[in-house]
Amino acid sequence: MTTFPYREKRYTAKFFLASDNQKLLIITNSSKDELYIGNNTRTATRKNVHGRCQQINLDESPQRKEFYDGLIKEARKVAEQQEKELDEESIFYQQVETEYVQQVEDFNKTLNIAIIGNVSSGKSSLINALLRRKRHNPVAEVGAISGVTTRINILRLDERVRLIDSPGLGDIRSQNSKVTQEFLKNIDVGILVVTGSADASQKQYFDDLRANCNSIFLVLNKCDQWDQYKPKALQDVSNQWKECLGIDKIYPVSAFGYDKQLSDDVPLDLRGVDKLREDIELFLESDGKKLLLARHMGEKNSYAKGTIITALAAVGFQAALPGRAAFITVTQIAAITSLYYLYTGKVLSKGAALAILPAFISQSVATNVFLWISSIIPPTGVIEVAAAVTAISITAAMLASINFVLSSGMEITEKDTTGILKSKYNEYKKLAGDILKQIVRTDITKLGLLNFKDIIDRLF
Repeated sequence: MTTFPYREKRYTAKFFLASDNQKLLIITNSSKDELYIGNNTRTATRKNVHGRCQQINLDESPQRKEFYDGLIKEARKVAEQQEKELDEESIFYQQVETEYVQQVEDFNKTLNIAIIGNVSSGKSSLINALLRRKRHNPVAEVGAISGVTTRINILRLDERVRLIDSPGLGDIRSQNSKVTQEFLKNIDVGILVVTGSADASQKQYFDDLRANCNSIFLVLNKCDQWDQYKPKALQDVSNQWKECLGIDKIYPVSAFGYDKQLSDDVPLDLRGVDKLREDIELFLESDGKKLLLARHMGEKNSYAKGTIITALAAVGFQAALPGRAAFITVTQIAAITSLYYLYTGKVLSKGAALAILPAFISQSVATNVFLWISSIIPPTGVIEVAAAVTAISITAAMLASINFVLSSGMEITEKDTTGILKSKYNEYKKLAGDILKQIVRTDITKLGLLNFKDIIDRLF
């Protein structure tokens, strides 16, 4: 409760609805004595710290009248402001609740990916390349012996994400296990891996995938084998596969170098994998499942940056909206929960994410998210450029510091990390503020065309 000074002493004030629906003003002094004032402001009830009450006449003398008139005026002003803030806080949390449902990703979905292709077509190597794995940290084992993977290989990356490496969907069906039957109910992504010249027998596998998968990608693997030929040779064989399978797009890919028997000085030869991954992730993003796969990538920095950049772009726009505090708060929560899932694989609750926000600064309002966000985001009515700069720099600093803690293997929900979060937040906030001020000082119109990637690259 807010205190206010009056004649060199401090008081608190609040409104209280009595049982008879009379609205009372309660003023409390530093000794915990309370003064109850009803509609008739010329009499009041005084209640001391021991609970004893007495009626007093506020007009008993000119000095008393002057004293109480001034005190009641100041107290009423404070109580009305508190009442207004309570109404605004209620609206704020209602808006947060509504926006949270719309913005925050559901990480309880499942993701099923089928990698189909003949034995020795390089499916295991492709999986490792897609997941950005180093040679010493593969997801799928690769052997030098031809046909080393001769059966269905089920890769359960976690309880929600499955990759199945198989010669065909028919082989998966024939296994008839609980895992494969659940998998076949909803295959999000189907990848048909082919090699060499076009083979009409592959069309049945492609058609089977098309009938059972939400999205299909055709990969011409081992394109490095065409290096000794003229450049047109690879293009010709790609066109043959397109015509053979009746499709418009094919991904020539090389995923060479994951064989554990290769010498350590033999470099990975990865070509076309980035474009394939980019298009798969674009599809998964439209279905709200991109981070389910990104969580298992060998390198997560680019995904963390993408999450923060998206949040900054949203905050820059939201800073000009009425009720901006709620929109910005939920955008921050959405980014925090995404980063938390990316690094830990665990789902952070809304309450836990909200509780993190005030942890970045040491002040009394930090125990209340509404008061904290209201204290650092300029209210509607100020110059919108100033609001946007403030909101963007705060959000950038907050998310960058959270990313620092999570990428270091620490837990953002533990008290031990509070000091680190505050320290990094202050460091990043100054840097982000300096970057943004320099941009706005040069040309205010550039604020709407900010390169958030450049800003985050400079922070990381």
